Amino acid sequence: MKTIISTKEKHKRLLNWLLTNKTRILLISLLYPNIVCFTPDSTGTSNTFVDLMLGLGKYANVTYNCEGQATSVTNYTYFDYGAGITHKIDVLNLGLRSGGLTINDTHTEYTNHSYSYYQYDNEMPGYSTFYFNPFIGLDTKYFEFNAGVVWFSNKPDYNSGGLDEYLINDNSNIQISSDIRIGNKQAFHFTSQYLSSVPLLSGSMFDMGFGFGSKESRNLTWVGLSAGPFQNAGLALKQNIQITDQFDILLKGRIGQIESNLEGSISAGARYNF
Repeated sequence: MKTIISTKEKHKRLLNWLLTNKTRILLISLLYPNIVCFTPDSTGTSNTFVDLMLGLGKYANVTYNCEGQATSVTNYTYFDYGAGITHKIDVLNLGLRSGGLTINDTHTEYTNHSYSYYQYDNEMPGYSTFYFNPFIGLDTKYFEFNAGVVWFSNKPDYNSGGLDEYLINDNSNIQISSDIRIGNKQAFHFTSQYLSSVPLLSGSMFDMGFGFGSKESRNLTWVGLSAGPFQNAGLALKQNIQITDQFDILLKGRIGQIESNLEGSISAGARYNF
């Protein structure tokens, strides 16, 4: 007798398989250029780069009453890591980002009721998730656009430190990602991204700003504004430093403030250019 497997059961099996094999999937992704040994034809160009990043940060989630007064402030700290591989064939980008993050509640909340000031422990559990982000896009000298899908192993909800408030597809494991560049990346240009940074949080969930590249090297300085998981916009900085013909250092930082609470992040890593 033929057994019928429900769609829910199929999704559950797929989720378990991805979680069990996430390390293998990441390693295969990073080794992809050497495994495939792709050789472009004489009329095209091809190149690949791999990013590896670690980051940490802190932010606050503030609630307000109808009069615009802050009623509570909950502080969070987090640690995240990520890796990304992008393979370019002529003007086509193919890539995969993946990583993980852990958000910890500091277990302290401040509440203002009728000019009285209270402090109490907030026993909210921490939140951790692993994610995959395949994407595809168009990359030319003066314009670039990439779009993809982000899949979270643990659905962002009210336990995720407000992470769910910055997602377009509410209460879902699956989100969209995108990033755009206008202008020559070897000179002055504008970029913006949503859920496309590596790492995902310390690189900011959303940012926009201007980059200043170089025609003599891969050195690049970027300055802009970022938000998410930060509730207010803050100043964000990115720096690419070319070390050798194939190796770059990547640095990212962010600083901001909400209700006298400092919010910020820092991340560092490396890029290998094939």
